[in-house]
Amino acid sequence: MAPQHEVSLITADDITSVRSPRAVVLVDPLSTGVMLQQRLVDMYPDLGVIVVFSDRTMPGPRQKHLALLESLGVEFLDVIVHETGNMDQTTNAILAKGVTIVALMCGCEFGVLLEDALADALNTRLRDVPFSGEKIRSSGMIDPKMKVDKLIQADTVRAFGLDSVKQTLANSRQDVEVFLSEVPENLKVVVKPQTGAGSVGVMFATSKKEVIEAYDTIITGEHKERYSNKYKHYEEAGVLLQELLEGTEYIVNLVVLDGVSKCTAIWKYDKRPYNGAPFVCYSKKLMALGDEDCLADILEYTQGVITSLGFCNGALHAEVMYVPNRGPVLVEMNCRLHGGNAQWVVPAEICMGYSQLSVFMDAYMNHGEGQFRSVPAEPTTKFAGCYQVKMRSHVEGPLEDVIPSQLVRIQSLKSYHSHWFTVKPGDMILKTRDMPSVPGEVTLIHEDNDQLESDYKTLNDILHEGIFLVRTASTFAIPSTLGVSAPDNLSVNSAAASALIPTI
Repeated sequence: MAPQHEVSLITADDITSVRSPRAVVLVDPLSTGVMLQQRLVDMYPDLGVIVVFSDRTMPGPRQKHLALLESLGVEFLDVIVHETGNMDQTTNAILAKGVTIVALMCGCEFGVLLEDALADALNTRLRDVPFSGEKIRSSGMIDPKMKVDKLIQADTVRAFGLDSVKQTLANSRQDVEVFLSEVPENLKVVVKPQTGAGSVGVMFATSKKEVIEAYDTIITGEHKERYSNKYKHYEEAGVLLQELLEGTEYIVNLVVLDGVSKCTAIWKYDKRPYNGAPFVCYSKKLMALGDEDCLADILEYTQGVITSLGFCNGALHAEVMYVPNRGPVLVEMNCRLHGGNAQWVVPAEICMGYSQLSVFMDAYMNHGEGQFRSVPAEPTTKFAGCYQVKMRSHVEGPLEDVIPSQLVRIQSLKSYHSHWFTVKPGDMILKTRDMPSVPGEVTLIHEDNDQLESDYKTLNDILHEGIFLVRTASTFAIPSTLGVSAPDNLSVNSAAASALIPTI
């Protein structure tokens, strides 16, 4: 395990004038951050890696993450756990390594606020240090809270003259009552946390009673309980009451370097009601700019959002709704790499020749002189089509097995490329209602779009039938759509089941 230590406060005078070797600081390298860290080590073997965990991450996931990276042969110069309000201790622990910091990057949503704060702190400390390397890049946003606060994002975009979702912030029942007094009886309202990601806590209400119930659920923190062992949610956040945007949602992935942006991919969401949740992600489809007439408008709109937010450096994962007879409307701007445990990276590189991750790494490690300069500003061409399909579960409990025949059917699809699971036998599998409860993913890639669409339909039929067996109160819960009964004594080969469901 990488060393953990405490360091007494030091000053610039204590830092050696010649700083070697080079190192990169990675904040919360979870999710896509795992592949980011692995690729950095593979591509730059002489580069040191200092991992900084924000205190929004929990000890269990941290240790699991470090164990995973160590199993892949990734080494660290240090692992530091930041404590809110104690930036001096964190910067001291980094500077005490005596290295030239060439870049500071964030791996996932948890660390986006710490990323900018740490960059500013390090730049301040290194300002008068000879040979300390170039200034560490930060997003450049005037208000760092804009990175995570959907209310501030929408208000800023609207003030810039762009369309944004109509919404009200509720911090009390009285705020909710005022809002309800001004809306029609046949309302359609999205109720969601002011901060967060992964659709956690997002609810849809069609009556005033449902709005109040959804508000109470979020404000009391009930929506957090399913994931309380994984991460800490942002504190002091209210509840957003938003208009329902009825249209099609798109992902726009970008990399920005010194104010110059490159759109590396556009993905089209397929979201539907499932397990009582209104907007469960079924899939995302990779798009080229010419695939749909609206995509050019969406990209132009997103560039305007970037300008309005003042974002100058880093990766962006925008979610934009295209509403008929209205146009593009920002759902939220995630100021980080696309998440999803980086399962989109290799498919994007197969289909496009590059990915947001590869372009981001070039921007930060090579000053944009390689891929960032050479790739088109817009995703105009793709060599093959791709669907990334979320597995779904309508059963809940300790996972016993994946139904082998269903998995064989999935792997027999002509466009099948790969699959992965977030759970293994013995783990608790949840009914799929949001991104954190998605139990896995299947990637389909094919040059023939008709074949791709046919396989996507078949795959959804298989997932609707069900692919998971769970144990509940000494019995097995088998998806009713399969029309089979559980055997009296079902023995499971644990090794085989583990092979079916690799951990991430």
